[in-house]
Amino acid sequence: MAISSNSAPSADAASTFMLMYGRFEAAHQQQLESLGLPKPLWKVLFKKLLEEKLDIGEWVIFGEKCDGMQNLSQHQLCLQKDELAAESDVFLVDHIWTTTASSVQQDLERIPGLLERMEQLTGIYPPLGSGELDDPLQDINVPVVMSQANVSEDQARELLRKHGGDIVEAIAAASESDQSKSDTLSVQNQIMQQLQTEDDKPLQWKTCAYEVEQYSLDGSDQLDGIDIRVPVGLSAGDVTCQVTSKHLKAAVGGKTVVDGDLHAPVEADEATWTVEKGVLTISLVKHTAEYWPKALLNEQRLDPALHKKHVQRVARDLWRYLQGYGYMARNSRQELSRSTSWYVPDGVGLALCHSETPNMRCLPFLFINDSGQLLPFNIMWPIKTISRGQVLTRDYCPAWLTDPPQRQGYLHSIFPDTTQFALDAHAQLLSSWAEVAQNAVRATLSSPSASSVGRLFVRSIDPQVQTAAADAGFELAARPEDADIVFDDEPRTNMCTNHHGINAAFFSTENAAMVLQRIAGAQPWLSPAFLLKRQIREFIGAALMHNHSWWLLKGDQVAQGIDMPTVLTDNWVTAVRHVDVGYVVAQQCAPSMVINDQLCLLERLVLLTPDNCVYLWNGPLSVFQYAVSTSKDKHSEQPCQILQPASVVSTDMLAQQLGSNVFARFVDGSEKVVADVMRLLLGLDTSDGKAFGVFRLLFAVGENNSPVLYEAHPMQVAEQQAVANFIPAIAAAVAGKADKSFISIK
Repeated sequence: MAISSNSAPSADAASTFMLMYGRFEAAHQQQLESLGLPKPLWKVLFKKLLEEKLDIGEWVIFGEKCDGMQNLSQHQLCLQKDELAAESDVFLVDHIWTTTASSVQQDLERIPGLLERMEQLTGIYPPLGSGELDDPLQDINVPVVMSQANVSEDQARELLRKHGGDIVEAIAAASESDQSKSDTLSVQNQIMQQLQTEDDKPLQWKTCAYEVEQYSLDGSDQLDGIDIRVPVGLSAGDVTCQVTSKHLKAAVGGKTVVDGDLHAPVEADEATWTVEKGVLTISLVKHTAEYWPKALLNEQRLDPALHKKHVQRVARDLWRYLQGYGYMARNSRQELSRSTSWYVPDGVGLALCHSETPNMRCLPFLFINDSGQLLPFNIMWPIKTISRGQVLTRDYCPAWLTDPPQRQGYLHSIFPDTTQFALDAHAQLLSSWAEVAQNAVRATLSSPSASSVGRLFVRSIDPQVQTAAADAGFELAARPEDADIVFDDEPRTNMCTNHHGINAAFFSTENAAMVLQRIAGAQPWLSPAFLLKRQIREFIGAALMHNHSWWLLKGDQVAQGIDMPTVLTDNWVTAVRHVDVGYVVAQQCAPSMVINDQLCLLERLVLLTPDNCVYLWNGPLSVFQYAVSTSKDKHSEQPCQILQPASVVSTDMLAQQLGSNVFARFVDGSEKVVADVMRLLLGLDTSDGKAFGVFRLLFAVGENNSPVLYEAHPMQVAEQQAVANFIPAIAAAVAGKADKSFISIK
């Protein structure tokens, strides 16, 4: 529905508009308030959304970027009207591409025209020479041409240049002066048979401009058909194709996309072309059914491995330009999940210059229309009065980031500069961690003392747990107040409940990392982790120093039962940009932590009693396995991966990979680390001595196959109930009557 602004609306139209606006405000109020958009502009925004009105072009002109200005474009925006008053209007900024963190590379390879557009944006182009023999595969062919044609190296290179790297034509051309045309064709056929196996004669290949596929028109073994597919985008204009027996030229919207002599004659009258899903497909019928080593004489094939590396380079650099937003959505099982999308804004958004004192604010906005569709835009509005000729500016840093040194680190991920500041900050942090480790205070663990325990309260008790508790001789209380031991996720005072004082250290992912830094510093069992909201500079320095490491990006739990998926990346720019969507910790994932493209984590369940005794669960050990790809030499490597839920595997698998003796030492080492972690954490204890704690610690394989603490958090009551006979064993240990279900550690 569009609402005209050229005439006064009727009463019915005004009533309909207000009804629609009421629904808009109800659905978007929280989002608009969090963005800080002034309330008088909400209705203006809604009207522009209905009309799909992108009218910033009426207010600004593009100019060449001045020296000293920072943005993501070669241009800047200047006001062309007399004045734009503060908070007087709001403008929509479109997105030219929206993706996910793990799909950036796939999209570049799959979406027609996207790679070329992003090459122009980043300035990273395919590593192909112009008039020079830069293709390594062509270099390999030089000795073959020298041998088969009996020519010098320089002559072989010249022949390959002249024939676009085609080895068959190069050798044939060397023999042509002494043979007739028919003899030349015979030589070509002989060379094809001698030099090309089936693997050397691919039926599909890519160039920078198009893809080629040759095939049989009737399903026989005769290769008499060939398609040339050109990505032209979904908004392609008029298509014109000119096909003669030896030449092909195609243009889209007046722009030539293919132009060159064909490898061999075709039946021009039988040529067809179609445009579907942004791809122009030109289908040709060969005059003679034969294998073509190329479609056009001047084409240069893309080597798959080199092309993959090129796409990865573009994907990495794009993280300077990508901007993100997070939202809640329901997955295929109708469960709420945290989702994150990334986008590149249009030319207007890219041309906004950075300023510490901006005159505009520009933020992502998710519009949910009446059909329930999620339509992302950026919205921007003036926060200061702007005069004619002034440059439009925004602050590229998030509003919460006010510390100047950390702002410098964040901006470095968008506008690269010298890196010494980050290296210095990292060195200073390492020095402070070393000092903390040297002066770390460790509490003494106690021996168990017996007490009388008869009644348990377990919140939302499972029937199997109820039976196990009864079998162990415990009564079940109906209320927490009537129980000797309380298993509840609600903190309670003056009760023996599973909320030990050190639980507070783990109330968030960020706080847990900060606490471990403060009490442990640099420990051999602690993988370095950086707070992305407070230690951006230090993290950049660490990433530069450990350029072969990957980084695990973790977010805080956004709601009960809804976790943010962990992201794995080897690109520090990607890590810093994830601050925008709520990620708070970057933890080093050293090469030793990944075995055969699997991140394996050993689980240890820990009980801390009110009298400071520490026990390890003596039940079957579990190993959690995440599939990852960190092998630099594999084409399948993804610079940014979203970890899927882990699978639980047998410890035999990890024991087999490490060796049984090494695995046994790894398990023993994890027990020592548990004791050290608990002694350090008890230094923070402010409890009343009545509560106990139940914790889940996960260990990765570190250097020399030693255990490295990956994660630690208190176990919810539901998690405890999921472990067979766990709760009755905890109650017995808390009462000082631990059986063989637990191992006491010191």
